Amino acid sequence: MAKKGTFIVIDGGEGSGTTTVSKEIVKQFGWGAIYTREPGGSLYAEKIRELVLSDDAKTSDAETQFALFWAARRDHIKKTVAPALAEGKVVICDRFDSSTYAYQLIAQEQIQLVELFWKIREHFLGDYVPNAYILLDVAPKVGIARAKGRAGELNHFDKRKINFHEKVNGGLKEFIMTKVDGGIVIDAEQPLDKVVLDTWNAVQDNIIK
Repeated sequence: MAKKGTFIVIDGGEGSGTTTVSKEIVKQFGWGAIYTREPGGSLYAEKIRELVLSDDAKTSDAETQFALFWAARRDHIKKTVAPALAEGKVVICDRFDSSTYAYQLIAQEQIQLVELFWKIREHFLGDYVPNAYILLDVAPKVGIARAKGRAGELNHFDKRKINFHEKVNGGLKEFIMTKVDGGIVIDAEQPLDKVVLDTWNAVQDNIIK
């Protein structure tokens, strides 16, 4: 399938609002866009999501997590992302490989996986490399406080110590600002409506022309 649409990733640390903002941007586009997420986004990948975010997974090591996230991503690309792009749609993805880089490689200090990360990325993504990455930047302490105040249970990543989340934040910035093309940073400590507006303006000005 040829890539005709536009693939946009919205990522950020815990409590940055990636899910809410992603869904609001899809609404701005209307019928020509779809929301998807990682881990998940396809039937099989959602099964992996349940596993990797469960309490049973909290003792898993970074390499195991790395393998599972990439397995889920491959199915997600084939079953959801590629077909939507072939139809010319805009795909808004709530987290993507930027999170794997930040959470598994940087925050868990698995630098030996860096070369493998890029090799798998090239093979698994192929023609479906995102057109742009948008980072919703929020200080880890602010983000964690937000995460604790939202509905639903915290997963085992949410519950990690603040220094872990500081490393995640650094990893996301490193990946989005220096490792890939099309990186955009949005101040996500602003009121939600302003974050959505700034994100939408960035999409219009820099991605959809």
